[in-house]
Amino acid sequence: MISKRVRSIKPSGIRAMFEMATKDSINLGLGELDLEPPQEVTDALKQAADQGRNRYCPTKGIDELRSAVASKVSRYRRDLSIDNVMITCSGTQGAIATYQTLFDPDDEVLIPEPGFVLYEPDAILVGARPVPYGMTEGTFMPDIDDIMGSITSKTKGLVVNSPSNPTGGILDRETFKALCDIADDHDLWIISDEVYEDFIYDPDATHYSFNERIERSVVLNSFSKSLAVPGWRLGYLTASPELVNEISKMQYHLVAAPPTPQQYALAASFHVQQRFLDEIVPLFDRRRKLMAGLLNEIEGFHCPVPKGAFYAFPSYDMPIPSHDLALRIVKAGVIVAPGTAFGERGEGHLRFSYAASEESIVKGLEIVKRVAEE
Repeated sequence: MISKRVRSIKPSGIRAMFEMATKDSINLGLGELDLEPPQEVTDALKQAADQGRNRYCPTKGIDELRSAVASKVSRYRRDLSIDNVMITCSGTQGAIATYQTLFDPDDEVLIPEPGFVLYEPDAILVGARPVPYGMTEGTFMPDIDDIMGSITSKTKGLVVNSPSNPTGGILDRETFKALCDIADDHDLWIISDEVYEDFIYDPDATHYSFNERIERSVVLNSFSKSLAVPGWRLGYLTASPELVNEISKMQYHLVAAPPTPQQYALAASFHVQQRFLDEIVPLFDRRRKLMAGLLNEIEGFHCPVPKGAFYAFPSYDMPIPSHDLALRIVKAGVIVAPGTAFGERGEGHLRFSYAASEESIVKGLEIVKRVAEE
């Protein structure tokens, strides 16, 4: 008999669509860059392996990579240092280690809905209760009134994701400050997922990072998007030095230490990250405009132009559940994600990823249009 813990969590609604798809399906469902990492990155990995960087490393990660990360996050707060940084086996593993460190059974954790698929099960797996809060219509920012109405004496955490997966929404300064004030007033930990911080498109838009409020926050991040290495499973988190020490205790019992050669490779090639982003963000900007435009040409679909990440989250007004509509589209040859994969408030939406070629976007949305017309 398997544990109640495992039985309490649902299979991923996104993965279910992948398992039903054929090999030649057009993939507009996965949040994975369709690009290879810079040559310097892969060369550095080969070099690290050849140099014998194949043994265990410290649980918090190697100092060279922690220091490089500290130099990047210090743009948000100048006093951030290597002591604020821990390397993790992906943002995903960093999240569960953080939940296990901060929350006890019966604690309540506020999570965005629609929101990334792991926020809810991570809470359940530590015995805490996930409490969804809504997002504002159109702009997809946290609904402050909904959050305030959801806080109880058991509330211990507030999960924030900007830029957002699945909506592409980003925080404005007013909402950022309101969330900080809520956390201060109610003694809450903020767990901020900032994996897509480098994918913001509008010239007047700014990424507001909870690294500014590091005393009360854990900020999760990843190299999967910024350097196109999702298969390397490396991420990082920032927190106060005291909390980094506590989370590292949990990390040791989860994974002992993050993988060593990949860390040395990223430390050696960290300097190419900004150049790579400068090259690919304009490409993704063209793709988001193309996707939003084509989606809005489909009768019954309504798609705000996403401001960040690489997802579009259109609503539709056809009388069919999002799971059933996504399934019809998958059977027609295009992988998409149903809105309910991201919580009940995602009903009436589909998530599309534009981490795909412009050719795939055009061909895929032609099929979606045909399915919608049927």
